[in-house]
Amino acid sequence: MDQSEIVEKLKSLSSREVLGYAIASEEDAKRFYLELAKGKGELISNFFEMLAMSEEAHKNILLKLHEKLFGNVDYETPQDIPFSESMIKIETLGNLVEALKTAMANERNAYRVYKMLAEKQPDYREIFEYLAMQEKAHMEALKVHKDYMETKIESQPELHMAPIEARISLDIEKYHKPEVRY
Repeated sequence: MDQSEIVEKLKSLSSREVLGYAIASEEDAKRFYLELAKGKGELISNFFEMLAMSEEAHKNILLKLHEKLFGNVDYETPQDIPFSESMIKIETLGNLVEALKTAMANERNAYRVYKMLAEKQPDYREIFEYLAMQEKAHMEALKVHKDYMETKIESQPELHMAPIEARISLDIEKYHKPEVRY
């Protein structure tokens, strides 16, 4: 099921079900970013960890709203609608570019879900509009990273299959924490 099909299917559900989907999706996104953070060098790891923290904050906002609307934080997720986030094994710079593209698509999906919730829950439109704009900002930040990595690969095609840990450390981290030589 592609992302536009996910959003279309969510439109037919109740606000409670869509909110449950959004909460679970934020948790899934957090796991995705924490996985992407592993073994990438401090700067890029910090970037993905920051995204994971943001997704956790979104989840907490949504849980509080769920409690306000429905009297508890026991949300339910629709069983027949998958989360758009997916795990990608990152071994090469090319894999990282694909993961960034997936992350951008996931953020676009979250943006669309929050825009839909803003329409379904006009009393809470401001919250959902804020979350939508946060997801849009994530998309833009991910695009900057993707564009940088793609430029590196275009200028040096052999980097597509280069081990990710070595490339990130050599290209980015050397200026962040240069080795001290005596």
